[in-house]
Amino acid sequence: MKIRISILILFIGLFSCQKKEIPKNKFVGTWYDTEYIVPGKSSIKINADSTFDYRGAGCDWTVFSKGKWKIIGDSIELSSTKIDTCYVISPFVDCTFFDRKGKAPLPLLTMQNCEPDQGKSFCLFTKEIFYIKNDSLFYKIKPESKCSDTLKIMFAKTKKIRR
Repeated sequence: MKIRISILILFIGLFSCQKKEIPKNKFVGTWYDTEYIVPGKSSIKINADSTFDYRGAGCDWTVFSKGKWKIIGDSIELSSTKIDTCYVISPFVDCTFFDRKGKAPLPLLTMQNCEPDQGKSFCLFTKEIFYIKNDSLFYKIKPESKCSDTLKIMFAKTKKIRR
């Protein structure tokens, strides 16, 4: 009788120890910009460890960022982390940024009184919100960016085909 009870408890224990599947985060992966402005390109790599890397490039410039992300409802929020190397800072989206170039004390730098690396800048993500619609990652425009509501910033899981 004790053997039967022991075997029964063993079977119950084995069946109750099923591995729980962790749901895959739909944001994790590399996302490529969809609006191809020749010759620029950019991508966001969202890592499973709550970090992200952003890269962008054009003819004679490159931009990068790295930081942390968190899920807010059905969206993801990206914020850059501070770096200890001197770069010019450019915001991720600010439609009046270049209009202020000769009027504001530019350039903004990652460190005070430093000599920035020319041709490379740091893209500042400040609580930037993205959401997925269909198979694309969309940026939610902030009102303070002064951008037109017709501006669409989208990323996809596949790279664009150059024409």
